[in-house]
Amino acid sequence: MSILKHKTMQGPMYQNRNHYLIFNWIFIAGLLLLAFNDHYLKQHFTSWLTGKVSDFAGLLIFPMFLLFLFPRLSKWSVIITGLFFIFWKTPFSADFIECYNKIALIPITRTVDYSDYIALSVLPLSWYLIQRIDRYRVSNFQPVFLRFLAIVPIALVFMATEPPISFYMQPGGDIHIGKSYKMKMSKEAALAKLRAKGYRIEIDTSQRFSNRADYYLINNLVLDGGKDTLQSLQFGFLGSGDKPLLLINNIKLRPADKEKNLKLLKKSYQQLIKSDIVEEVK
Repeated sequence: MSILKHKTMQGPMYQNRNHYLIFNWIFIAGLLLLAFNDHYLKQHFTSWLTGKVSDFAGLLIFPMFLLFLFPRLSKWSVIITGLFFIFWKTPFSADFIECYNKIALIPITRTVDYSDYIALSVLPLSWYLIQRIDRYRVSNFQPVFLRFLAIVPIALVFMATEPPISFYMQPGGDIHIGKSYKMKMSKEAALAKLRAKGYRIEIDTSQRFSNRADYYLINNLVLDGGKDTLQSLQFGFLGSGDKPLLLINNIKLRPADKEKNLKLLKKSYQQLIKSDIVEEVK
């Protein structure tokens, strides 16, 4: 009996069991759902549900990917995933994200929402499936040549969990600036500083993204020491916490300026807005 068990453990399926952690129908379906939800459903059907779908899907399949990369982790793949998710959803991860984004080709963001912790409840199911992963394998082939090819696209899906910054800056007005800047102060502090400078700021509800980006308007914005005036500037803040991104989105020109070269005006106003507005709150 022991000899038979030994031979069975040396068979092809046992040798490739680690491969099946990502070459199984549950992992593939979860990965596709994660990508589709993050890059389509969240953008077109923003809601509480689409926010939670990614958390549940990601926590279900990420331990499989982690165990695929580090086969000796065993049940620690689930525990590490849970602990990292808890850290990720707290303000303490902001400095880590900021440092990472300075060197990353694909910037990452996240929303601090403690209700997301409900998704941790899927981790026991993940471990249950890992222990029985051979039942859900794609086929009985040996995908050795795909092993390393699959790592990069899978990692990209896990990393790119939020729409690009440009998604939160829809073109409008007469000139679309579409620039974002890292801030060293909170949204509340930035608004207070701009109001102290005499800018009249009002909430703009024409662009809202389920509390991810909040937009404001400054009407009759005087720039360059009174030498130039805009009808309005639309700007916003992306992300929560002490250091959100400042979004400079659209401007509306005075009627007399609309006949001028808009490309030249865009470059000029971009510089003026950066010096008069952005530098005040960065």
